[in-house]
Amino acid sequence: MAPGEEAVSGDGEFVLDPVRVLVHDLRNMLAVIVNYSELIGQELDDPEAIRADIEEVKAAAEKAIALTEKLPRPGEAST
Repeated sequence: MAPGEEAVSGDGEFVLDPVRVLVHDLRNMLAVIVNYSELIGQELDDPEAIRADIEEVKAAAEKAIALTEKLPRPGEAST
């Protein structure tokens, strides 16, 4: 299966390309960061709300970093 392609296995099960799944998950985490950043800009008069939003941004960024560990490195054979 070429990168980005979807396939159906021999038993009819739908299979996704792992890189495509990682990209999807990474985009979701980046969307969380963008959305909470926008909320922070709207809540400048509420320090507790800002603190909570910053924690969400931090959690999403940490998940995104963890996802990058699953990406193939240049020069490594992909599995």
